Amino acid sequence: MGRFSLWLLVLVLCPTPASAQRCDDAPKVAPKAVAKPVRVTVVVVAASTDDSETNPKLATLAVEVQKRNDEFIGFKIVAAFAKSIPVGENHTFDLPEKQTAKVTVSEGQDKDGHVELTIKLPGLDDVTYTCVCNKFFPIVTPYKLKTGETILVAILAKPCTGK
Repeated sequence: MGRFSLWLLVLVLCPTPASAQRCDDAPKVAPKAVAKPVRVTVVVVAASTDDSETNPKLATLAVEVQKRNDEFIGFKIVAAFAKSIPVGENHTFDLPEKQTAKVTVSEGQDKDGHVELTIKLPGLDDVTYTCVCNKFFPIVTPYKLKTGETILVAILAKPCTGK
């Protein structure tokens, strides 16, 4: 690089003394607040059209799911996982029969305590939604287990700090 090019580069990057500021007087930008990781809980449920037995812990979830999917009469917990996921990152949870659920924390906690998650489940496109604190969001997948039951995944995000 020639002297003229270097001088031009210095002039562009650092204003001359005639300007209102010098380089070392430039306004300081406050560091961006680091978003706290979000605790994500994934509960894998087998929904049955034949067996009416329902785990008592799933009674409320069963009622909500049956409002849109009345063919399901029984619900049992297959697995449950919890993981703290930093904002902008994801985690893949193992589901039965080598299926997976990929959960991405798209956006951190907003002023109302909500976070945005993107979920990838078997047989479905990405589902992106904003969730409220301590509420499970159930998603019925089209995936059928070898037993004939359908995989249902209930996801809870816990960004709360005492609210």
